[in-house]
Amino acid sequence: MTAQPFWDRMAPKYARKPVGDPDAYHEKLALAASLLKPGDRVLEIGCGTGTTALRLARHVAKYTATDGSRAMIGIAGTKLGPGAPENVTFHHADAAEQVAGAPFDAICAFSLLHLVEDVPGVLATVHAQLRPRGLFLSKTVCTKAAAWPIRVLIPTLTTLRIAPRVTPLSRAELVRHIADAGFEVERTMHFGKNRMSPIIVARKAA
Repeated sequence: MTAQPFWDRMAPKYARKPVGDPDAYHEKLALAASLLKPGDRVLEIGCGTGTTALRLARHVAKYTATDGSRAMIGIAGTKLGPGAPENVTFHHADAAEQVAGAPFDAICAFSLLHLVEDVPGVLATVHAQLRPRGLFLSKTVCTKAAAWPIRVLIPTLTTLRIAPRVTPLSRAELVRHIADAGFEVERTMHFGKNRMSPIIVARKAA
């Protein structure tokens, strides 16, 4: 099973689902807004239905948001119009695909890296699309931090098409992948009670 059919099928339900931890979500938005600059050109990969893109676009000059699911991008596009930021655009593109507009000042990948099969490959593409000292901001589920029953259950849920395929990662492995791709990891943190999803702030080496 490829990822796109799963997310195309799940897109309407995903769009209706409320944020699981609103306080943690708003802390993540506040952190991103504090790191972005008004003149920045930003790329978000794995943008889903575009909620975060529309929030953060107000803080930058240009916001390009992509997702590998056409259904997700279709829903995101319906959110454009009166009241939406005019500097945001949505495009269908795989996370490992280079998009027009590079080099970017910042690239965001929220709840994405654990869902790609080739984490180093995606990070290499991110690195190639950033300017020197550009910001890479990610939030990734590290399932190796989960209790063992959950780790055992995930492959079964994937086989039953109840859950997407997940790349098992620990925080240490994730940090190493990011560093190996040519980034300097500035800090890692968690918001809310969920300790499985570290937020990592990194910069492309000069």
